[in-house]
Amino acid sequence: MSEQLFTISRRSFCGATALIAWAPSVLAAESSAAQLMQASFQTTRFANARFAANLSLRSASGSTQRRNLSGAAKLIGKGAQARLIRFGSPADMAGVATLTIERGAGADDLWIYLPAMHRVRRLVTANRADPWVGSDFSFGDILGHKVGDWHHKLDGSEAIGGSDAWRIDSTPASAGIARETGYGRRRSWIRKRDFALLRCDFYSSANELLKTGSFSEFRPMGGGRIQPMAMAMRNVRRGSSSVFRFTQFAVDQVVSAGDVAPEALNR
Repeated sequence: MSEQLFTISRRSFCGATALIAWAPSVLAAESSAAQLMQASFQTTRFANARFAANLSLRSASGSTQRRNLSGAAKLIGKGAQARLIRFGSPADMAGVATLTIERGAGADDLWIYLPAMHRVRRLVTANRADPWVGSDFSFGDILGHKVGDWHHKLDGSEAIGGSDAWRIDSTPASAGIARETGYGRRRSWIRKRDFALLRCDFYSSANELLKTGSFSEFRPMGGGRIQPMAMAMRNVRRGSSSVFRFTQFAVDQVVSAGDVAPEALNR
């Protein structure tokens, strides 16, 4: 989902003209697939953003839970992106907050604040595979999967949701990435007309389909940027699903570095 939640990676953006100039060799195809993934990543990367959303959780038995939240995101030094999300309801979730910092280089940061314990806790990178606040999104899905952490291969194109899309397979660049994310492969569908990520399937190291993520209700944000206002994750193994839907999303807001720092978690 990776945030994107949602911006849901790594390195500089290569222009659209470069994306269609690959040669018909395996190496060139892999390079072009990485460029497509990078272009898709860039479409949802904003210098500053504030948002409100709701998160709906549906269990395999059909029971549902609804949570309301708000948050802010900001690009901070050297291309890092910080995103703080705070829950407002229901009562047992009020005040719970998470902070993810995706760093262009080096280890990413994960934090969580649990008001019942009056404690800000820093998580380790191994926690990227853990469920994010009990949902079908993992911390890694919310953090975002770095383009440079994966090998990418273009696997043709197909129509999805009425749009022509590139299909790209991604495998971990190292055993460590596979362990930390819990994924042995990802398959992404990138819309050709604007590089929007429409769908992403997640597989285990044994090539078992684990989850399917879908992204919709795209809103233009200016400057070639777009934002999916609805993101759904279906857990194939458990039979549960989670839907993250923005009710507000603004990129013309002031967000200070202090608004997305660990010290802000328990405000």
